[in-house]
Formats: sequence, C-alpha cells, structure tokens
Amino acid sequence: MITAHVVNAQNKRLYENEFDEFLRRRHDFFVHQKHWRPPSPDGRELDQFDTDAATYLLGIEDGRVVTSARLIPTSEPHMVSEVFPHMCEKSGVPRRPDWAEWTRTFVVPDKRSTGLRGTLTQLCCAVMEYALDEGLSAVGGVQETYFMPHHGALKWRAEPLGLAREENGEWYIVAYIEVNEAALASVRKILGIDYHLLARRGVQLPFANRRAVQDFCIK
Repeated sequence: MITAHVVNAQNKRLYENEFDEFLRRRHDFFVHQKHWRPPSPDGRELDQFDTDAATYLLGIEDGRVVTSARLIPTSEPHMVSEVFPHMCEKSGVPRRPDWAEWTRTFVVPDKRSTGLRGTLTQLCCAVMEYALDEGLSAVGGVQETYFMPHHGALKWRAEPLGLAREENGEWYIVAYIEVNEAALASVRKILGIDYHLLARRGVQLPFANRRAVQDFCIK
C-alpha cells in the first residue's frame, strides 16, 4: 500500500530526492512511453503548470515513487483552461477555487495491476482523502476515456464537461468527480482499509484560498 506524501511549494525542500525521482519518472512515462512531449536534456519532465499553485501527491512504496498526482485550483491557469477549453462545450471551462484539476498521474510499470485494488486505486483514494481534507467540491480534468469506467467501478460520480475527442490516436474527455464522504468510503471499502494514506510534513498551507471559496459559494 502506498503512502501519499503531500508536497507543495512550501515543503518541497523536504522532498528533494523524491521530487527529482518523480520528475524523472514523469519524463519516462510522458516522453518515452506516451510520446506526449519532446525529450528534456536533463531527463526531467516539467511544464508551464508546475508552479507554486500546484500541490503534488507522491505515492511512495518501499522507498520509491510509484505513482503521482498534480492538483491545481481551477481558479488558477490550468491545463483545461489553457490547452483544452474547446473540450468543455457542455458546461464551460471550470474556474472555481474549490475545484482541483488532477493531472500528471502515472504508475510505474511493475505496479500496473489490472485489479481494482492496485496502485492506481490507492492513488485515487489518496486524492479523494486530500480533496475532502481541503474542503474541495470536485477533482478531475482532461483524461483518457478509459479512466471513466474505473471511476464507475469505484462508485464515483464523474460528470463530463464536453464530448470525448481523439487526439494523436487516443480518446480524451474532460470530466470532474464529485468529492464527498461516500466516495472516500467506497474506495476505502474496495481497498479494505480504514486508515489515512496521506502523509504531511512541514508547512501545509490550504490548497485553496478559504475566503475565495466562501465568497464563490455565497455568489
């Protein structure tokens, strides 16, 4: 079972080695395996959304990073707003401080189980746990369509914001998952656990500006 370490701009110095490993594994997955981006000379994959607004969940097991998630408030520039706004024709581009865009997820090859209790589901559990802790309403973003049945198997409610589209031979959709206690309870039941997967070290500022969330919800 993974432990998902919460890493942000304030505590990143505590995770220098782990974060470097994370960037190298990202490069292996998104450059060499998925061919989404050109190779980087230093073997690390970074993009314009790796800013101080990003929070990372690094899934660590047996001393190595085996999976990850990057979360960004949709009130900040994010991948959907800047790159895929055309895929939100149903509901429009989300720009809410209580919604998190979830990107840059990978699972290392030897942990890619087809079973529902595998590493990917463990990461999903950690993401839902974090979203609840931070008072978020939804998490999601642009994703390959094969993730949608996985959300369904977890009994998660995922709402598409537009139609699925083919990009470079693969199908993608923008969808956001409702954050609630039932969603966390469901994935924990599947995993057979009743404990937290998150680990927090150092400074932990709120993911979203609480005043901005309150003001948005009042409107």
